[in-house]
Amino acid sequence: MYGVCVRALRFDRARGFAAAIALLAAALGMLQIKAHAEDEQQILISNVRVFDGENTHLVDADVLVQGNMIVAFGSDLEVDSGAQRIDGGGRVLSPGFVDAHTHMSLIAPFDQLENEYTGIYVGAAAGQVAEEMLMRGFTTVRDAGGASIGVQRAIDDGWFAGPRVFSSGAFLTQTSGHLDMRDRTNPHHHMGGEHSHAQRIGHFTAVDGEAEMLGAARQNFRNGATQLKLATNGGISANYSPLDIDQFTDAELGAAAHVAETFGSYFMVHAYYDEAVSRAIDFGARSIEHGHLMTEDVIKKMAKNDVYLVVEALMSNADAPPQFTADQREKFELAKSGFQEMIRLAKKHKLKIAFGSDVFLSREAYKLQAMEWLARAEIFSAPEIMLQATSIGAELIELSGPRNRYREGRLGVIQPGAYADLVLIDGEPLEDVSVLADPGKNLRLIMKDGVVYKNTL
Repeated sequence: MYGVCVRALRFDRARGFAAAIALLAAALGMLQIKAHAEDEQQILISNVRVFDGENTHLVDADVLVQGNMIVAFGSDLEVDSGAQRIDGGGRVLSPGFVDAHTHMSLIAPFDQLENEYTGIYVGAAAGQVAEEMLMRGFTTVRDAGGASIGVQRAIDDGWFAGPRVFSSGAFLTQTSGHLDMRDRTNPHHHMGGEHSHAQRIGHFTAVDGEAEMLGAARQNFRNGATQLKLATNGGISANYSPLDIDQFTDAELGAAAHVAETFGSYFMVHAYYDEAVSRAIDFGARSIEHGHLMTEDVIKKMAKNDVYLVVEALMSNADAPPQFTADQREKFELAKSGFQEMIRLAKKHKLKIAFGSDVFLSREAYKLQAMEWLARAEIFSAPEIMLQATSIGAELIELSGPRNRYREGRLGVIQPGAYADLVLIDGEPLEDVSVLADPGKNLRLIMKDGVVYKNTL
């Protein structure tokens, strides 16, 4: 095959350059056929206790993978003679985990993203973030704002390893809203200023008015976003955004909702207070991120409208990051004060709660993703957490409908017709999720899309 490719690349005066290109295309086609055939090799994972992502008990069963899909689940499975066989040693096999709130490209504080890091640097660093997330067992993530669409594409194109990424693209905010990263010295672009560097490379888009929202939302989908992310309150980590401001007019929210609907997808909102959450629900938001200061009436409204809640226990119970300013620390403590009551009410009204880590700002912060398991164990049972990190998170991100580029199979479950995204665990995660806080030791096998990325058996 190498010889065929070399011959194709040589300029043949007798046949011309077009013939050489045709020969090269034929050679590449042969390679693709060969690769497809290899992708269809079967892998039988036997001697495992299966957590299927939907039921909170374990089942003794074998799992048969063919290509990138699970094709059979049970005992005495019919297997090709040439199948690869993996003995799980009686360990727990789980669907790969879903982190429904990440920021893969927000690798530094906002002022540094604005002034120090080029798009190439951010992409390179985010690629490393992606690979490390996969090696913690997160085979799918939903990026909740930032310049991550390129990372999503690069992973799918095979440039480096990483999870399936459902990217929101640029965070949609307003002037002086959460993630408006402009320096104080850079006025509004309608007032003599210019779009900031962070906006140009895709971290955020500040919109003011219905027309700007329509354009920004459509541009995100044009770039490859799977859903939209809006801020309807200010942000803790924002430099110029009070936490309590109620962001966007009805016309602006309606414009975002209209675009999400026309693209067959949905929008999520960053919010803390009742009014911001309630208005977002009225316009069709399907997912509330954070929500720390909500009261019972709004939580009941979420339950009635089947709206998901994505919470991050680690950052909600930890101390403020050391790099925070006095203003950021004050906002951090305010949000933190409402977290436990919000969780109590969310449990009372049986909200669908997904697993989110929301770690960003530094490489050290990203390493804390695995600590989210420990933080959640203080407020949820182990079975609840495992469901949050598998089928519930998958249900949420699959609301992206036709924008979901992984529609061929289900995510977050182990069943025929689901993607072969699997982790094999030392320990009993349905009794004690703390074993997942040490993925280097306790995740013995990591498979995504039928490809084994780790096997220490």
